[in-house]
Amino acid sequence: MKRRDFLKIATGSAGGAAAVGAVGARSSSASAVLQEGDGNNTTSGNGTTGAAGNGTAGNGTQSGGGGLPGAGTTKTVEVGPNNTNTFAPETVYIRPGATVKWVWKSPGHNVHAQKVPDGASWDVQTKITETADFTYSYTFDGPKGEYTYQCDPHAGMGMVGTVVVNDSGEAPGGGGGGESSLSPHEMGVAFQAHYVGIATILMLLVSLVYTFFVVKYGESQHASAPNKR
Repeated sequence: MKRRDFLKIATGSAGGAAAVGAVGARSSSASAVLQEGDGNNTTSGNGTTGAAGNGTAGNGTQSGGGGLPGAGTTKTVEVGPNNTNTFAPETVYIRPGATVKWVWKSPGHNVHAQKVPDGASWDVQTKITETADFTYSYTFDGPKGEYTYQCDPHAGMGMVGTVVVNDSGEAPGGGGGGESSLSPHEMGVAFQAHYVGIATILMLLVSLVYTFFVVKYGESQHASAPNKR
């Protein structure tokens, strides 16, 4: 192959790669504009809410309505799962207005409130069940803080739990929530942006091939202009 012909091919490939990158960038911008115009919303933390205010949060569900931040959200705590003397999870984080639902997985347990924030009215002491088919729910719409509880028959074995009511409904330091859990699409970054990277890689490859051709073969009588004397 003559070097002149090779240069034509290399130039055309680089131009095509640049065109692909430009198209991808324009597609990214257009997609971002469309996302802004759709009117869809996302929330921080583990849940997402749509324009109607319905979605999911944590290991519970969330729906619109209510004046408190966590109104409509429910998180579940298993009581004695797999015949163990534990609450799972042992600590649950919620926002004010959210509900915690305890679901018995084995018999012989109860939920007995221990220490609660000042002004809180949660003083439950459920019965010690004889079957696993039992549930108890409570909506924490009182003061923020830590609500500790225990299973009376197994408190000495460490069967205790805590409900933490805070502004974020998440563990301090972001226990898997926050904006970091959002996908690039949810954060407004269109997926077509990867075309720019592909175009860059193609141009680098063309440059490397061209360099290899020049270094290996250099100038020759077949690479010169046909009318050159």
